[in-house]
Amino acid sequence: MMADEIPIKPVITFDELRMKVEKYVQSDGMSYVEAIVDICKVKEIDPVDIAKIIKGPLKDKLEAEAMERNIIKRTTAYLV
Repeated sequence: MMADEIPIKPVITFDELRMKVEKYVQSDGMSYVEAIVDICKVKEIDPVDIAKIIKGPLKDKLEAEAMERNIIKRTTAYLV
């Protein structure tokens, strides 16, 4: 790194995003989608950009919620 370069800090890290989303879902009763969109508005982040850091259990919960609401097709069969 050159001496005149300024380190760029991300607007939000994955861990910060995960904690904020879980807080909104648990304490405010928001859905995962609503929580992520709200965080995007507050932090002035394009949802397309935030999608790049959503992974692991948070992504799984978001997908499960979307399947439950018939936003995306179910990927696996399940017993009712």
